[in-house]
Amino acid sequence: MILAIIGAGRIGLAVEKLLKDDFEIKMCDTRVAAETYGTTLPVIDFIDASNLEMLGSFLNHSDVVLSAVNYKFSKDIAQLALKKGKHYVDLTEDVDTTTWIQEWTKTEVNPNTDNKASVIPQCGLAPGAINIIGGHLASQFEKPISLKLRVGALPLYSANRMSYYLSWNTAGLLNEYVNPCDAIVNRKRMKVSPLEGVEKIIIDGTEYEAFNTSGGAGTLTDTYWLKIDELDYKTIRYPGHVDYLRFMFEDLGLKNNMELANDIFNQNVPTTTDDVVIFFVKATGYNNGDLTEKNWVCKIYGKDGMTAIERATASGVAEVLCMLKDKKLKSGFVKQEDIPFETFIKGKFGEIYGTKLE
Repeated sequence: MILAIIGAGRIGLAVEKLLKDDFEIKMCDTRVAAETYGTTLPVIDFIDASNLEMLGSFLNHSDVVLSAVNYKFSKDIAQLALKKGKHYVDLTEDVDTTTWIQEWTKTEVNPNTDNKASVIPQCGLAPGAINIIGGHLASQFEKPISLKLRVGALPLYSANRMSYYLSWNTAGLLNEYVNPCDAIVNRKRMKVSPLEGVEKIIIDGTEYEAFNTSGGAGTLTDTYWLKIDELDYKTIRYPGHVDYLRFMFEDLGLKNNMELANDIFNQNVPTTTDDVVIFFVKATGYNNGDLTEKNWVCKIYGKDGMTAIERATASGVAEVLCMLKDKKLKSGFVKQEDIPFETFIKGKFGEIYGTKLE
């Protein structure tokens, strides 16, 4: 199977590294972006994702398309891939983009067409693996009551006031900080405000804070509406981080000037390769009349030349792509929570999310 990866950034290259023995892979990116990551690169076609004519030619000799670029390109790439009958996978956390792709899929892949492509947005970590595992835990109850999803990519060492360094795409990070967040509250689907709902979490003896951010719930609120009382997603950070975000985005009004916010973060917040990903799911519900709780906790560290966030994100995408290659996934739109849990978690890449504290 031929995999076309659009985007040779950190995650695109990490996926290529993981899957180079499983797929025939070709990649494309802009020259500037590709050269940023050094000289030990696979062969990369230099194509701008906004150039749909060149991109269309690039996709011709492929079976599955992975969009590993900014979510702003996802609609066009998904549309282009589906029109050519290619399977489509992406990493987007943007809710509106995913909703659009879901609706577009209905027009291209349905009983009245010959298109059998699978469309699987929101792969990776959160959304992605967190939703597969969250959906599995909720399904273990006769009557699920609540599902709490918590994920954080954090520096192992910190010396600044925010206790934070950049470890992944800045535009995607800031998008989560300013957009409304999907949740289920008292069995009602609603949008809750980002940077609110702050709570304390203690994992393995270390205290963290968690607060509302956009996108991580994926399609779970759609799946569990009227089936569960409470469902939400929050980002994990070191204590005090959210206060600085509120000052920047609310008091200084940077949520109304995202281009400036992006520049400020990129120019003033250092990047780090010394990171850890914390993954925590808590589900409660009734079985045989008894109220019980199930937890899934793991920490993921950097390894084999990849950072923690690269491993944690690329592994989820890689496992889904392998399942697609092995025909373990249906055609049409595939929600993350509909991906078979046992197959995913026992796969050579999915096993990274096994419940553990390293």
